[in-house]
Amino acid sequence: MFIDIARSRHSSRLFTSEPLLPREMELIMEAGDLAPSSRSRRPVRLIPVVDEGLIRRLAMCKDSGTRALETATFAVIVAADPKVSDVWIEDCSIATIMMQMEAEDLGIGSCWIQIRLRKVGDTDSEDFVIREAGLDPGLKVLSIIAFGRRPDA
Repeated sequence: MFIDIARSRHSSRLFTSEPLLPREMELIMEAGDLAPSSRSRRPVRLIPVVDEGLIRRLAMCKDSGTRALETATFAVIVAADPKVSDVWIEDCSIATIMMQMEAEDLGIGSCWIQIRLRKVGDTDSEDFVIREAGLDPGLKVLSIIAFGRRPDA
């Protein structure tokens, strides 16, 4: 039952080195893509990251709170085009929890890494992520979700 999945979900900040299967990543991405959006405008852009070097660089995107990216084997940058919808933050948040609940259903750990309104030194975390990931500078980045296999699983 869904309520059982919701009850068991918790943030995981440490993962094993075993990679996720392609089908698991596809299902996580599909869950995010299926998230509802205000007036079906669909401003959300989900950027999958499988390159562990990039995931580790993204762990440097803010001064603290990125430990999960130090061992994650898969990450998703959750961004949006603010010109498409003024409620992009809400739409990104819904897509995020949909992906995290799918991961939980698959027995995969996850952790939300807040990017919006955060800094690394004097640099906005959002600018850091956009630069490192080579994203369109017109996008707004809400978060990065770290995924991986839990050591206790």
